[in-house]
Amino acid sequence: MCDQPIQIAVLGDKSVGKTAIIRQWLYNDFSTLYSETNLASYHFTSLFNGHRLFHIRIIDTPRFDDTNNTDPQQEWVRMYCFRRAHLFLLVFDINREETFNYIKHIYREIVRVRLGHTHHHHHHHHSHSHSHHQSQILADLTSGGDDDEPQITTISTKAYVPVIVVANKVDLISTDLRFSNITLTNSRDIQQFVKKNFKANTIQCSAKYHWHLVLLFKEVCRMLETVEDTVAKQAAQQARRRLHRQHHGKHCGVM
Repeated sequence: MCDQPIQIAVLGDKSVGKTAIIRQWLYNDFSTLYSETNLASYHFTSLFNGHRLFHIRIIDTPRFDDTNNTDPQQEWVRMYCFRRAHLFLLVFDINREETFNYIKHIYREIVRVRLGHTHHHHHHHHSHSHSHHQSQILADLTSGGDDDEPQITTISTKAYVPVIVVANKVDLISTDLRFSNITLTNSRDIQQFVKKNFKANTIQCSAKYHWHLVLLFKEVCRMLETVEDTVAKQAAQQARRRLHRQHHGKHCGVM
């Protein structure tokens, strides 16, 4: 167990159930009154999966609007999540295709930010197999994007983004005739797209009825084990760099 909390950013369009999922997770509670999330909120919790204890910081975010990047607080939260989150829950409403298109856009933006951040701050090499895996992710993104969206053409070995895609509001599929076009085939297409392009799993759930949220939390636990190892390695690398700077500074300070 590492001391640094694992940061989970919950991202998605308006009214897809991001806050509802978090409230069900932390408080076993669901509110029928919708309140739009305008500011990010932070929740601290611990999760024990049977043999490991994880300290978690959950970031509940508003919709990041590309047309409103003049808001300094929203832009700070957006960049903080994109650069610093260890795991992303990308939530969409399975009844609204535009909300799935939004998380595809968000995923591409995260990759772009991490590519730029990586090129400015990291210069070491990785194994051939890891490099091939990351390159394939970007190749899939490049070939699988929408025509009206800019494509990613840069290959990086650090572009992998730990993601779980959450298809919320499945309870509305069979109860509202407006959503009768949603079928199992559409659902499979979404899962296949996510598996191919995000290298991630899709969990269908209903925050309202707490349906399949246990499956979601099990997937979070599965991902956390790998993520925590990465966080611990990053913390160890930072500690070594600090020691190196202190040691170097002592030598340089002798006149």
